Amino acid sequence: MQLVPRFPLGPFLVLGLAALIGAALITTLALRQPWLGVQVVPPSEGPGLVIASVDAAGPAAALEPGTRLLSVAPADAPDAAIELRALDIMEEPDALRSIAEMQVFFAQQDRLHAVLSSGAVRFETDAGPVEVQVAAARPIGDLPDIFWIQIFTGLAGCWLGGWVLALRRREASAWYLALAGVGLSVSAHAAALYSTRELALTEGLFYWASAFNSLGAIVFGIGMINLFLIYPVRLVPRWVETLVLAVFGTWATLAFLRLTVTTALMIHVPIMVELACITAAAVAQTFATRGNPQARAALRWFGLSVVIGGGSFIALITAPTVFGYVPQVKQGHAFAGFLLVYVGLAIGVARYRLFELEDWAFRILFYAGGVMVLLVMDVMLISLVALDRLPAFSIALLVVAFLYLPARDAIARVLAGRRVLSNEALFDLVSRVALAQTPAEQRARLEDLLTASFDPLEILPSPAPVDAPVIRDAGEVMDLPAIDRTPALRMRWMRRGRRLFSPQDARSAASIMAITQQLLERRQAYEAGAAEERGRITRDIHDNIGLHLMGALHSASQDRKDVLVRQALSDLREIISNTEGDTRVLDDLLADLRAELAEHLEAAGIVLDWRVSGLEAPVSVGPKLAATLRAVLREAVNNAIRHAAPGRIEVAIARPKDGPDHLVIRVTDDGTGPSGARDGKTPTSGQGLVNLRRRTEAMGGQLVFGAAPAGRGSVLSARVALSDPGDGPGHAAPLVQDPPHALREA
Repeated sequence: MQLVPRFPLGPFLVLGLAALIGAALITTLALRQPWLGVQVVPPSEGPGLVIASVDAAGPAAALEPGTRLLSVAPADAPDAAIELRALDIMEEPDALRSIAEMQVFFAQQDRLHAVLSSGAVRFETDAGPVEVQVAAARPIGDLPDIFWIQIFTGLAGCWLGGWVLALRRREASAWYLALAGVGLSVSAHAAALYSTRELALTEGLFYWASAFNSLGAIVFGIGMINLFLIYPVRLVPRWVETLVLAVFGTWATLAFLRLTVTTALMIHVPIMVELACITAAAVAQTFATRGNPQARAALRWFGLSVVIGGGSFIALITAPTVFGYVPQVKQGHAFAGFLLVYVGLAIGVARYRLFELEDWAFRILFYAGGVMVLLVMDVMLISLVALDRLPAFSIALLVVAFLYLPARDAIARVLAGRRVLSNEALFDLVSRVALAQTPAEQRARLEDLLTASFDPLEILPSPAPVDAPVIRDAGEVMDLPAIDRTPALRMRWMRRGRRLFSPQDARSAASIMAITQQLLERRQAYEAGAAEERGRITRDIHDNIGLHLMGALHSASQDRKDVLVRQALSDLREIISNTEGDTRVLDDLLADLRAELAEHLEAAGIVLDWRVSGLEAPVSVGPKLAATLRAVLREAVNNAIRHAAPGRIEVAIARPKDGPDHLVIRVTDDGTGPSGARDGKTPTSGQGLVNLRRRTEAMGGQLVFGAAPAGRGSVLSARVALSDPGDGPGHAAPLVQDPPHALREA
């Protein structure tokens, strides 16, 4: 569908503005914390914290990377030192096992924050005491990329939710998506504050930021559960939605107020239960959306988004924490997975070009799958086999390269339901279309080809012609252009209604239609060539064989008859083999023709008057011109013998001075003249004259036939080029009774 550029801005502005206010508040709180300008990490063993890097312009620039910080105290009260522990820089307090431990942790953070806020502090290091003047505020450039990733994730959640809600305000699915976006925004922004702290926050700020993080995560799950319960198709009655809101809303309230005993019950268990509910609803949707390609495409995108985004967060953060392992990925980076979830869901609910998103979904799925396999293998090799990071990563990379990637395409075809025809099968089906004899047979075979390639639910005539395959109705139909004798067609519901047509399918259809059109054009060219060859043979038989047989018929000598019949057989072999001879000298050719015609006319008792002019210099003629000259002279003489009963035939051949690149032939007899000429009508033209006209026009010339100027007999005039202009046959033109001036003069 096409998104309308103008839509109600209310929901978008409200949620977008709320997200901006939240982002500004979190950023302000992060910048108002005391700043040392150091990055610390837990030591591999022993007490304290280890300095990983130092800001050269920061208050602690005198400290060297690698220095171990053992404790910190106000500079004027060194006896009030607070011991530094790896636990103090824990990124996510939800990893602690109980609410009591979280409270102890928050209290420790508050004490550290108070010391750092005092101004001058004294660090006890492994190299001795060091005093540092702590800055009262943190510069914005010191905020790490993880902070901005989480801020952007929160903004995107509200912006996308408002966008979809503005488009589909009356749909419950849009409201649940917006609810999930608000939850994502609250959770991500709260986590951005405490997960990127330099060392400590106040107890109250840390407590409430952690509480809002838990609240937002559960609210996000509530929106997702109800979204999958009603979209793409409604699975449950409305009271189930209310039940979900009540149960998990209560759980979110308990988590926010920290009224559970353990952190697992506070946040980890409800998130995993919500994911299980989402998964169950998604599975139910796969059955409910059968036969509805649009809903199925949206569901695939939904499922992919949740599996990649939510699944990666569960696998990399929640699951290791529940089972007592330290997460190998920072929580801030894991929030990008939730952003992927939300982007996919928002586009799916907006139903924007789902026929394209389906293909994207599979690509993203398998790229993400490769990354997931790589990470899981890496973690397993490090945790279970105790390999170092570099060997573990190398082995995991080899597994992905040699096992996962080769199987990826096959798995994609199975999941996408794509049918791939072999080249042999495709060529056979296309050839059958090209070789069809009737329009009905051609259309039936084309439909067989389309069915084998796309398996549509139905194939109908297209309501309008198209020049190329076009996808319409959000991928429900594809219109195909007309081809040869088959009109434009429309395919509906690909794979029997299980998939939408995609741009890739349109490209495949275009390739299939192009191959089919090429084969059809080659077949038509072959048939045209065959027809032309049959015409050539017909003309040559009429023009050459007919003359010899006519001469044999009028000859009184048996020996002469035998010679003419042998000449006819020789010409017949030449016609069949299409051998027209090599280039010849025009004088020699005309001499042979004069001898041949004189012999025929003498046998019929007719006098030959042969005249040649303008051929002082030797002229070479090609095989086509030689064949044309033979045909013109033989047909003219043959016609005179058969129809005019002449006593004399005059043959005049000239190369005119005003056109030295042409040859003019004029054959005149004193017989009864052409049929109809005596009544002033245009002479009728037989097949022989039609053949001659085509030959001369193919040689860039002209042929005319009519009554002789003297009123008795007939005249045939032809003008041909001395060079062979091409192989194509000329177009038939009507014979004219009065020859053009140039031909008469010749």
